[in-house]
Amino acid sequence: MKPGNLFLDSPPAATGAAADNQSGYGVHTLELSVMNYMGSVTAVIVAGFSIYRYQTGDVNGAVINALIVCMALIAMLLGRERRFVQYALILFGLAITAAALMSALLVSSNGLLWAYLVIWVNCLILPRILTLIFNALVILLLGLTFRLFESPLHHISWVTVAMLMAVFGLIFTNQLRQQRRLLAAQATLDPLTGVGNRRLMQQHLEATVAERRRSSDRSSTIMVIDLDLFKKINDNHGHDAGDQVLADFAARVRDVLRTEDGLYRMGGEEFVVLLRGMSASAAAEALPELHQRLSGSVEGPDGPVRFSAGAAVLNRGEDWSRWLARADDALYEAKAAGRDRLVIVPSYESVA
Repeated sequence: MKPGNLFLDSPPAATGAAADNQSGYGVHTLELSVMNYMGSVTAVIVAGFSIYRYQTGDVNGAVINALIVCMALIAMLLGRERRFVQYALILFGLAITAAALMSALLVSSNGLLWAYLVIWVNCLILPRILTLIFNALVILLLGLTFRLFESPLHHISWVTVAMLMAVFGLIFTNQLRQQRRLLAAQATLDPLTGVGNRRLMQQHLEATVAERRRSSDRSSTIMVIDLDLFKKINDNHGHDAGDQVLADFAARVRDVLRTEDGLYRMGGEEFVVLLRGMSASAAAEALPELHQRLSGSVEGPDGPVRFSAGAAVLNRGEDWSRWLARADDALYEAKAAGRDRLVIVPSYESVA
C-alpha cells in the first residue's frame, strides 16, 4: 500500500485503555502484586515445611513441598518479563492449584485449609474461564476424597464453604475488574472527546521511543494540531458550541487513523497524533493529504473549522519531550505563516 493511502483503508484508531491493551502497554498490576506476595509467603512457609518433613523422615512430603516452592519461584521470575506476565499468572495459578491438591491428597488433610486460600487467589489472578476450571478441580477432587474428612458434617461444611468462596470470589473480582477498567479510562481519557489525555500520550510516546532504540530501522511521526481561530467560537457562540466542535473534530480524526496510531488531547483546542512506524518519506507524502482531507471537514457555527499542524519524525537518540517540542515548534511556524497549513520538521539523525 502506498504511503498516501495509509489513512484510507485502515480500521479506526483505538484510544485510551483499548489502545493501551492493543499496544501491549497494559500491565496486570494487581494480579502481579497478589502473585508476588502470595508466592513469596508461600515459598518461605512451604520451604520450612519441606525442611521439617525431610528432617522427620517424610521424604515424600518434603519433595512435594520443594516442587511447590520451585513452581512458585519460576512463575514469579517469569512475571518479571512484561511480555510473559499472562503466562506467569497462569503458571502460578496452576502451581498453587496443584500444590493444594498434592498437599491434601498426598501429605495431610491440613491441605484442605490451604485450598480455601487457593480458591480465592485463583479468582484474583486468573481469567474467568481458568478460574472456573481450576477451582472446580480443587472442589471436585478434594470433595470426592472422603477419607480427608472427619465426619459427614465436616465434609458438607468444607464443600459448602469452598463453593461459596468460589462463587463470591468470581462476583467480587468481576466487579473489581470493571471498576479498574473504569478508573483506567478516567485516568487516561479526555472526558469531552473520548481520546487519550496527556498522561496516556506520554506513556505511548515513551514506549515508542523505547521501541525506536530497540529497532533502529523503525521510526514514527507525531503531529501537533491546533484549531484555527477557535477562541472566536467560544466567544461568539459559547463553550457548549466550542465543546461540540472539539468532540466532532476528534471523532473525525479518529475515523481516518489506523488502529496502531494514537490520538490525544493536549488541552484546549490542541491535539497530538502519534503515527507509529511512519518514516520521514511516508510522512512527507501522507501528511499533506491528511491535512487536506481533515482541515475544513468539520462544520462549526461560523463555517468549516480549519487547523494548523506541525509534524516531526522521531530521530535516533531523541527523547519523547524533545520530539514533541520539535513538532510543537513546527506548529508555531504554521501559525505564523498564515494558519490552515502543515509544516513538517526536516528529519535528522542525532548521535545516540
